[in-house]
Amino acid sequence: MEQASVLSRALELTQAIERAAATGDWLTAARLAEERSPLLMSLSASQTPDAMTTIRRIQDVNAALVDGAKAAQQELQREFRAALRCAGAYIE
Repeated sequence: MEQASVLSRALELTQAIERAAATGDWLTAARLAEERSPLLMSLSASQTPDAMTTIRRIQDVNAALVDGAKAAQQELQREFRAALRCAGAYIE
């Protein structure tokens, strides 16, 4: 696959990952990330300025996704602890 096509597909997958994460569908997001990973790894180091813009866009989305995943994890942990307290099983 040509580098431009690879990068285009990686961007499509990134956008799909972003949509899945926005709805809390982390399993789909993970599956799409696994599909995207080999595409990103296959990109050559030498890229056009337009390609670099797209790569930076993917990186920015990734950073936002990591932040969102961390926040979702922390919220789940809070909810879990609250549920345990309600059930009378306190955990420190």
